[in-house]
Amino acid sequence: MKPAHLALALLLCLFAAGPAFAQEEPGAPVEDEAVEIDAGADAGTEDSTSEAPRPAPVQKEAPFKELPGRWVGEGRIGMTEGKTEAVKCRATYFVNGTGDELKQNIRCASAGGKVEVKSNVLAKEGRLSGTWNELVYNLGGDMTGEVTQRGFRIVVRGGDLTANMDVIVMNDRQIVEIQFFNSSLRGLTLILQKG
Repeated sequence: MKPAHLALALLLCLFAAGPAFAQEEPGAPVEDEAVEIDAGADAGTEDSTSEAPRPAPVQKEAPFKELPGRWVGEGRIGMTEGKTEAVKCRATYFVNGTGDELKQNIRCASAGGKVEVKSNVLAKEGRLSGTWNELVYNLGGDMTGEVTQRGFRIVVRGGDLTANMDVIVMNDRQIVEIQFFNSSLRGLTLILQKG
């Protein structure tokens, strides 16, 4: 695997899943699963106390409001020839007072190498835009996307690599699934937890 491709793969751990890495056109919409949120449906029943609380929808006006702090996690990177590698990441998120701007510092490592990323993301009217810079390999790129009820849908472009990313925010967890194009990488799944 090229060092630049590994670096981009690891730095895509932008936010906080499944093993499906179906190839789609870059920027193509990923179908949302139907998620029904009905907080009062089971209120007052004996079984309601045993269920985990459901995540609240991500707010388009302040999508990063619940993200500040330290997040850690691990996952798997899949290569096109079928090989996989474990990856571990640590991220610190800084969010402005209105919850629409995110600055992050990310460190990730796998058997193939390490990366350190600084990125900035701005949300405006449900749309995302930003930049990232990888400090070890001196790489950079742009990101665009949208806020969804479940989290974020993002396209990242850097050098000769393009990737689609779907991020689900669930209370104190983020589930990340990434699909790569024109690369020796097939995909990345990652679960980050706050704390």
